[in-house]
Amino acid sequence: MKKWFMFILFIFFVYCISYFVSHLTKEKRDVPASGNIERIVSLTVAATQILIELGLEDKIAGVNSTFSNPEEVKKKPHVGRQFGNINIEAVLSLKPDIVFASNSDAEVLKEKDVNVFVVETCNLNEVIRLVTEIGKVVAMESQASQLVQKMQKRIDDIQEKLRKVNTRPLVYFESGAIGRTRAPGSLTHDLITMAGGINLAKDEPITFPLLSIERIIEMNPDIILLEEYGVPPEEVKKRDGWQKIKAVRNNKIFISPTMYTNYTPKCINGLEQYARWFHPEAFGE
Repeated sequence: MKKWFMFILFIFFVYCISYFVSHLTKEKRDVPASGNIERIVSLTVAATQILIELGLEDKIAGVNSTFSNPEEVKKKPHVGRQFGNINIEAVLSLKPDIVFASNSDAEVLKEKDVNVFVVETCNLNEVIRLVTEIGKVVAMESQASQLVQKMQKRIDDIQEKLRKVNTRPLVYFESGAIGRTRAPGSLTHDLITMAGGINLAKDEPITFPLLSIERIIEMNPDIILLEEYGVPPEEVKKRDGWQKIKAVRNNKIFISPTMYTNYTPKCINGLEQYARWFHPEAFGE
Protein backbone atom coordinates (compact mmCIF):
# COMPACT_ATOMS: atom_id res chain seq x y z
CA MET A 1 0.00 0.00 0.00
CA LYS A 2 2.84 2.31 0.94
CA LYS A 3 4.59 1.61 -2.37
CA TRP A 4 1.44 2.51 -4.31
CA PHE A 5 1.07 5.72 -2.35
CA MET A 6 4.70 6.69 -3.05
CA PHE A 7 4.25 5.84 -6.73
CA ILE A 8 1.12 8.02 -7.03
CA LEU A 9 2.86 10.83 -5.18
CA PHE A 10 5.82 10.56 -7.56
CA ILE A 11 3.53 10.73 -10.62
CA PHE A 12 1.78 13.77 -9.19
CA PHE A 13 5.14 15.44 -8.52
CA VAL A 14 6.34 14.80 -12.08
CA TYR A 15 3.06 16.15 -13.46
CA CYS A 16 3.39 19.35 -11.43
CA ILE A 17 6.97 19.90 -12.57
CA SER A 18 6.01 19.23 -16.19
CA TYR A 19 3.08 21.65 -16.02
CA PHE A 20 5.19 24.34 -14.38
CA VAL A 21 7.97 24.07 -16.96
CA SER A 22 5.56 24.01 -19.91
CA HIS A 23 3.73 27.03 -18.51
CA LEU A 24 6.95 29.00 -18.23
CA THR A 25 7.94 27.96 -21.74
CA LYS A 26 4.60 29.09 -23.14
CA GLU A 27 4.84 32.46 -21.41
CA LYS A 28 8.36 32.96 -22.70
CA ARG A 29 7.33 32.04 -26.25
CA ASP A 30 4.16 34.15 -26.26
CA VAL A 31 5.55 37.34 -24.74
CA PRO A 32 9.16 38.38 -25.39
CA ALA A 33 11.13 40.23 -22.74
CA SER A 34 10.39 43.93 -22.43
CA GLY A 35 12.94 46.25 -23.97
CA ASN A 36 13.93 43.94 -26.85
CA ILE A 37 11.20 44.92 -29.27
CA GLU A 38 12.20 46.89 -32.36
CA ARG A 39 10.01 45.42 -35.08
CA ILE A 40 6.28 44.91 -34.56
CA VAL A 41 3.57 43.41 -36.75
CA SER A 42 0.04 44.25 -35.63
CA LEU A 43 -2.85 42.20 -37.00
CA THR A 44 -5.57 43.94 -34.99
CA VAL A 45 -6.73 47.54 -35.09
CA ALA A 46 -6.95 47.53 -31.30
CA ALA A 47 -3.24 46.82 -30.85
CA THR A 48 -2.26 49.11 -33.72
CA GLN A 49 -4.04 52.13 -32.27
CA ILE A 50 -2.66 51.50 -28.78
CA LEU A 51 0.89 51.19 -30.13
CA ILE A 52 0.45 54.52 -31.93
CA GLU A 53 -0.92 56.14 -28.78
CA LEU A 54 2.21 54.92 -26.97
CA GLY A 55 4.42 56.57 -29.60
CA LEU A 56 5.59 53.36 -31.31
CA GLU A 57 4.43 54.12 -34.85
CA ASP A 58 8.00 53.87 -36.21
CA LYS A 59 8.42 50.36 -34.78
CA ILE A 60 5.36 49.00 -36.57
CA ALA A 61 6.76 47.06 -39.52
CA GLY A 62 3.47 45.76 -40.87
CA VAL A 63 -0.28 45.68 -40.28
CA ASN A 64 -3.35 43.77 -41.35
CA SER A 65 -5.29 45.05 -44.35
CA THR A 66 -8.43 46.86 -43.20
CA PHE A 67 -10.00 50.25 -43.84
CA SER A 68 -10.28 50.70 -40.07
CA ASN A 69 -6.52 51.11 -39.67
CA PRO A 70 -5.39 54.52 -38.39
CA GLU A 71 -4.02 56.94 -40.99
CA GLU A 72 -0.56 56.72 -39.43
CA VAL A 73 -0.06 53.13 -40.63
CA LYS A 74 -2.03 52.94 -43.87
CA LYS A 75 1.18 53.05 -45.92
CA LYS A 76 2.84 50.32 -43.87
CA PRO A 77 3.23 46.88 -45.53
CA HIS A 78 0.02 44.86 -45.42
CA VAL A 79 0.15 41.19 -44.45
CA GLY A 80 -3.40 40.12 -45.21
CA ARG A 81 -6.62 40.47 -43.29
CA GLN A 82 -7.07 39.13 -39.78
CA PHE A 83 -9.22 36.18 -38.62
CA GLY A 84 -7.58 33.41 -40.63
CA ASN A 85 -6.70 35.46 -43.71
CA ILE A 86 -3.18 36.58 -42.82
CA ASN A 87 -0.20 35.99 -45.11
CA ILE A 88 2.18 33.98 -42.95
CA GLU A 89 5.09 34.34 -45.40
CA ALA A 90 4.64 38.11 -45.48
CA VAL A 91 4.62 38.24 -41.67
CA LEU A 92 7.78 36.16 -41.42
CA SER A 93 9.54 38.26 -44.09
CA LEU A 94 9.21 41.32 -41.84
CA LYS A 95 11.22 39.54 -39.11
CA PRO A 96 9.05 40.81 -36.25
CA ASP A 97 10.15 40.64 -32.63
CA ILE A 98 6.48 40.32 -31.73
CA VAL A 99 3.14 39.98 -33.50
CA PHE A 100 -0.12 41.24 -31.98
CA ALA A 101 -2.89 38.97 -33.24
CA SER A 102 -6.36 37.67 -32.52
CA ASN A 103 -6.63 34.21 -31.01
CA SER A 104 -7.63 32.63 -34.33
CA ASP A 105 -4.44 33.87 -36.01
CA ALA A 106 -2.15 33.29 -33.04
CA GLU A 107 -2.06 29.49 -33.24
CA VAL A 108 -0.69 29.29 -36.78
CA LEU A 109 1.90 31.95 -35.96
CA LYS A 110 3.05 30.05 -32.88
CA GLU A 111 3.61 26.99 -35.06
CA LYS A 112 6.21 29.08 -36.90
CA ASP A 113 7.91 29.99 -33.60
CA VAL A 114 6.73 33.59 -33.80
CA ASN A 115 6.39 35.51 -30.55
CA VAL A 116 2.69 36.33 -30.31
CA PHE A 117 0.66 38.53 -28.02
CA VAL A 118 -2.98 37.43 -28.19
CA VAL A 119 -5.40 40.36 -28.29
CA GLU A 120 -8.76 39.50 -26.74
CA THR A 121 -11.25 42.18 -25.73
CA CYS A 122 -15.02 42.33 -25.45
CA ASN A 123 -15.80 45.34 -23.25
CA LEU A 124 -14.51 48.69 -22.06
CA ASN A 125 -12.73 47.32 -19.00
CA GLU A 126 -10.78 44.94 -21.20
CA VAL A 127 -9.77 47.77 -23.53
CA ILE A 128 -8.26 49.55 -20.54
CA ARG A 129 -6.57 46.34 -19.40
CA LEU A 130 -5.20 45.82 -22.93
CA VAL A 131 -3.52 49.23 -22.85
CA THR A 132 -1.79 48.28 -19.60
CA GLU A 133 -0.71 44.87 -20.86
CA ILE A 134 0.66 46.15 -24.17
CA GLY A 135 2.50 48.91 -22.32
CA LYS A 136 4.17 46.29 -20.16
CA VAL A 137 5.18 44.11 -23.12
CA VAL A 138 6.76 46.98 -25.06
CA ALA A 139 8.47 48.42 -21.95
CA MET A 140 6.35 51.55 -21.87
CA GLU A 141 4.46 50.99 -18.64
CA SER A 142 4.63 54.63 -17.55
CA GLN A 143 3.18 55.92 -20.83
CA ALA A 144 0.47 53.24 -20.75
CA SER A 145 -0.41 54.19 -17.18
CA GLN A 146 -0.76 57.84 -18.19
CA LEU A 147 -2.98 56.87 -21.13
CA VAL A 148 -5.19 54.74 -18.87
CA GLN A 149 -5.51 57.59 -16.38
CA LYS A 150 -6.62 59.96 -19.15
CA MET A 151 -9.16 57.43 -20.39
CA GLN A 152 -10.53 56.85 -16.89
CA LYS A 153 -10.80 60.58 -16.21
CA ARG A 154 -12.83 61.09 -19.38
CA ILE A 155 -15.10 58.19 -18.41
CA ASP A 156 -15.57 59.64 -14.93
CA ASP A 157 -16.34 63.11 -16.33
CA ILE A 158 -18.98 61.67 -18.67
CA GLN A 159 -20.55 59.63 -15.88
CA GLU A 160 -20.67 62.70 -13.65
CA LYS A 161 -22.55 64.66 -16.32
CA LEU A 162 -25.06 61.82 -16.66
CA ARG A 163 -25.54 61.40 -12.91
CA LYS A 164 -28.80 63.36 -12.78
CA VAL A 165 -30.26 61.95 -15.99
CA ASN A 166 -33.65 60.36 -15.33
CA THR A 167 -34.59 58.94 -18.73
CA ARG A 168 -32.83 56.41 -20.91
CA PRO A 169 -33.60 56.28 -24.64
CA LEU A 170 -34.02 52.95 -26.42
CA VAL A 171 -31.18 52.63 -28.95
CA TYR A 172 -30.92 50.45 -32.05
CA PHE A 173 -27.37 50.03 -33.34
CA GLU A 174 -27.13 48.82 -36.95
CA SER A 175 -23.85 47.13 -37.79
CA GLY A 176 -23.56 47.54 -41.54
CA ALA A 177 -26.78 45.81 -42.62
CA ILE A 178 -30.41 45.88 -41.58
CA GLY A 179 -31.04 43.86 -38.41
CA ARG A 180 -27.38 43.19 -37.67
CA THR A 181 -26.60 44.55 -34.23
CA ARG A 182 -24.60 43.97 -31.04
CA ALA A 183 -25.75 42.64 -27.69
CA PRO A 184 -24.18 42.13 -24.24
CA GLY A 185 -20.61 40.86 -24.56
CA SER A 186 -19.69 43.60 -27.02
CA LEU A 187 -17.99 46.95 -26.54
CA THR A 188 -20.88 48.60 -28.40
CA HIS A 189 -23.36 47.39 -25.78
CA ASP A 190 -21.11 48.73 -23.02
CA LEU A 191 -20.86 52.15 -24.67
CA ILE A 192 -24.60 52.47 -25.25
CA THR A 193 -25.36 51.51 -21.66
CA MET A 194 -22.67 53.71 -20.09
CA ALA A 195 -23.79 56.63 -22.26
CA GLY A 196 -27.22 56.50 -20.64
CA GLY A 197 -29.07 54.48 -23.24
CA ILE A 198 -30.86 51.13 -23.37
CA ASN A 199 -29.56 48.76 -26.02
CA LEU A 200 -32.48 47.42 -28.03
CA ALA A 201 -30.60 44.08 -28.19
CA LYS A 202 -29.90 43.90 -24.44
CA ASP A 203 -31.80 40.64 -23.99
CA GLU A 204 -30.36 38.78 -26.97
CA PRO A 205 -28.65 35.47 -26.09
CA ILE A 206 -25.77 35.92 -28.54
CA THR A 207 -23.34 38.82 -28.88
CA PHE A 208 -23.88 39.53 -32.58
CA PRO A 209 -27.55 38.83 -33.32
CA LEU A 210 -29.63 39.42 -36.43
CA LEU A 211 -32.97 41.00 -35.53
CA SER A 212 -36.08 40.85 -37.67
CA ILE A 213 -37.34 44.04 -39.25
CA GLU A 214 -40.72 43.48 -37.61
CA ARG A 215 -39.17 43.33 -34.16
CA ILE A 216 -37.20 46.54 -34.64
CA ILE A 217 -40.32 48.38 -35.77
CA GLU A 218 -42.34 46.92 -32.89
CA MET A 219 -39.74 47.94 -30.28
CA ASN A 220 -39.84 51.49 -31.68
CA PRO A 221 -36.35 52.79 -30.78
CA ASP A 222 -35.86 56.42 -29.78
CA ILE A 223 -32.44 56.60 -31.42
CA ILE A 224 -30.82 54.76 -34.33
CA LEU A 225 -27.04 54.50 -34.67
CA LEU A 226 -25.70 53.48 -38.08
CA GLU A 227 -22.15 52.20 -38.41
CA GLU A 228 -20.41 54.38 -40.97
CA TYR A 229 -19.88 51.69 -43.63
CA GLY A 230 -23.60 50.89 -43.72
CA VAL A 231 -26.52 52.74 -45.28
CA PRO A 232 -27.03 56.51 -44.83
CA PRO A 233 -29.90 57.91 -42.71
CA GLU A 234 -31.84 58.82 -45.86
CA GLU A 235 -32.09 55.15 -46.82
CA VAL A 236 -33.34 54.18 -43.37
CA LYS A 237 -36.10 56.76 -43.60
CA LYS A 238 -37.31 55.16 -46.85
CA ARG A 239 -37.66 51.65 -45.43
CA ASP A 240 -41.19 50.25 -45.41
CA GLY A 241 -42.85 50.78 -42.05
CA TRP A 242 -39.93 52.65 -40.51
CA GLN A 243 -41.64 56.04 -40.79
CA LYS A 244 -43.60 55.21 -37.63
CA ILE A 245 -40.43 54.62 -35.57
CA LYS A 246 -39.76 57.46 -33.10
CA ALA A 247 -36.10 57.78 -34.11
CA VAL A 248 -37.16 58.35 -37.73
CA ARG A 249 -40.02 60.71 -36.88
CA ASN A 250 -37.78 62.81 -34.62
CA ASN A 251 -34.75 62.69 -36.91
CA LYS A 252 -32.64 60.92 -34.29
CA ILE A 253 -30.53 58.87 -36.69
CA PHE A 254 -26.77 59.23 -36.31
CA ILE A 255 -23.70 57.91 -38.12
CA SER A 256 -21.33 56.08 -35.77
CA PRO A 257 -17.70 56.10 -37.01
CA THR A 258 -16.01 52.71 -36.82
CA MET A 259 -13.37 54.07 -34.43
CA TYR A 260 -16.13 54.68 -31.87
CA THR A 261 -16.67 50.94 -31.40
CA ASN A 262 -13.18 49.62 -32.13
CA TYR A 263 -11.39 48.25 -29.08
CA THR A 264 -8.98 51.18 -28.79
CA PRO A 265 -8.58 54.26 -26.56
CA LYS A 266 -10.59 56.19 -29.15
CA CYS A 267 -13.71 54.31 -28.06
CA ILE A 268 -13.94 56.96 -25.32
CA ASN A 269 -14.74 59.42 -28.13
CA GLY A 270 -17.65 57.15 -28.95
CA LEU A 271 -18.80 57.03 -25.35
CA GLU A 272 -18.80 60.82 -25.13
CA GLN A 273 -20.56 61.33 -28.47
CA TYR A 274 -23.19 58.73 -27.65
CA ALA A 275 -23.84 60.47 -24.33
CA ARG A 276 -24.21 63.81 -26.16
CA TRP A 277 -26.64 62.27 -28.65
CA PHE A 278 -28.66 60.50 -25.95
CA HIS A 279 -28.65 63.34 -23.39
CA PRO A 280 -27.71 66.68 -25.00
CA GLU A 281 -29.23 68.50 -22.01
CA ALA A 282 -26.56 67.02 -19.72
CA PHE A 283 -23.90 68.71 -21.85
CA GLY A 284 -25.65 72.05 -22.13
CA GLU A 285 -26.66 71.45 -25.76
